[in-house]
Amino acid sequence: MTQPPQPAERAGLKLVVTGGFGVDKTTAIASISDTPPLRTEEVLTTQSEAVDSLHGIEDKTTTTVAFDFGRVGWAKPAPVELYLFGAPGQPRFWSFWHHIAQGAFGAVSLADTRRLDTKSR
Repeated sequence: MTQPPQPAERAGLKLVVTGGFGVDKTTAIASISDTPPLRTEEVLTTQSEAVDSLHGIEDKTTTTVAFDFGRVGWAKPAPVELYLFGAPGQPRFWSFWHHIAQGAFGAVSLADTRRLDTKSR
């Protein structure tokens, strides 16, 4: 008697999406995730004005305070799933980095070319 085919083993790969404050990491993850992304967005308040510069992103009203999470799968059921973890860009949240990056196979770093500091140092 022939056994029915077994489902293929699924593989999960963790990718960290990095970049500075306000480069649209949350938007990028939401754009490519095939499930509704998990977001930890909070409203920017006057308390953050001293540490979060809105120069060049004056319309920004929220910020990620922990991480964003999305998933991309190929084929149905997906034999490979890509787990997207968006890290917050502000230095005050950098302590999360070692937790977010642990076990990742790689990272993508986003930059807003309109806000790059191009001065020679």
